Amino acid sequence: MHRLSRRRFLKQASQSLAGITSLGAVSLVGAQANGGNSRTLKQTYRAAAIGSTGRGDFGHRLDQVFCNLPNVEFVALADDNPQGLANAGKRNGVDQLYSDYRKMLVDERIDVVSIGTRHSELHEEMVIHCAQAGKHIYCEKPLSTDLASADRMIAACDQHGVKLAVAVPNRASLAIAEAVKMVSDGRIGELLKIEANGKDDHRGGGEDLMVLGYHMLDLMCLFAGQPLWTFAQVQEGERDMETSDARPATEPIGPVAGDCVAAMYGFPNQVHGYFESHRDLQGGPERFSIKIYGSEGIIASRSLRDIVWFEGPVLNPARTNRWLPISTPEWDAIRDNDLWCRQQQVLDLLQAAEEDREPRSSGKQARWVEEMIQSVYVSHLAQARVPLPLRQRKHPLS
Repeated sequence: MHRLSRRRFLKQASQSLAGITSLGAVSLVGAQANGGNSRTLKQTYRAAAIGSTGRGDFGHRLDQVFCNLPNVEFVALADDNPQGLANAGKRNGVDQLYSDYRKMLVDERIDVVSIGTRHSELHEEMVIHCAQAGKHIYCEKPLSTDLASADRMIAACDQHGVKLAVAVPNRASLAIAEAVKMVSDGRIGELLKIEANGKDDHRGGGEDLMVLGYHMLDLMCLFAGQPLWTFAQVQEGERDMETSDARPATEPIGPVAGDCVAAMYGFPNQVHGYFESHRDLQGGPERFSIKIYGSEGIIASRSLRDIVWFEGPVLNPARTNRWLPISTPEWDAIRDNDLWCRQQQVLDLLQAAEEDREPRSSGKQARWVEEMIQSVYVSHLAQARVPLPLRQRKHPLS
């Protein structure tokens, strides 16, 4: 039963990822294209982008996600910074420019909006306004500053029949899709555990958990399902973190604390996840990684392109180093993997609206990631394992 239930979950995840499309053309999962599985939008959509230059800007190019997409017309931009607005309009070839996104929502006929600012303290007001206006939403992560805010955004979208997706590009990676398929096919045996690290840079600890850990925890959920519990420790120097150690992050994404975070997560089928972050370690982006351990192999990733696997029940570096790349010819041929993945998420958002389903990078899935993040502080302060989802919706450091 252990093996069957694990395989069933991963088969479903693999089938879900099979909807990843090459800009609306042919589905590409596995080593080759699945010819004939064409997924195109049923209608033309009018799109707009919202940013705030100097306050998170347009995030990770969320003003560019609509450019050159089939069946999508990029018609308007909003930015409360005049120079930023002019630059974004010129950069994207958009003429309808607004200093107030709320006026844009009223004046323009729009179907879908990207919310690009990285300042998640601004997201709730923007998301709720867009939901009330009936616009589907692609939002930069983190979605919210605490779970109560995420709850309100998701409730507004559900109330108004709007689909909400969050920008976590790894979910659209063809190499990640191939890795999920390998696990579901039993190529690394039974899934046992997942280990992840942030960048361990100047943000190491609580801020690294929120900013970079967001991606890693989302991948844990992709491979292992919804988390069941958290057990964590947060330290400030040599002592345990206290609520008085809470501080603003580099950008306003909610309170953070600690220069060292160690968290353990429980998933179904005796799978465990581990996340760790330390401040100011050497190695830079190379430390930002995830490893998926099975009974017969390991999959490791350090970037959208750098994904490898080891075949064997035990890794002994002194005896062997049989690491092989995971990719597809189609994935290798893409010049800008990050933007491509974000555009796939937009296409999936619109297909989700047409099919009346949740996007594969939904706001509800992002809320699970934020449950995992916020629960680190709840567990540490309680000095106990805490079940998920959390009863406490307000951030414990606020």
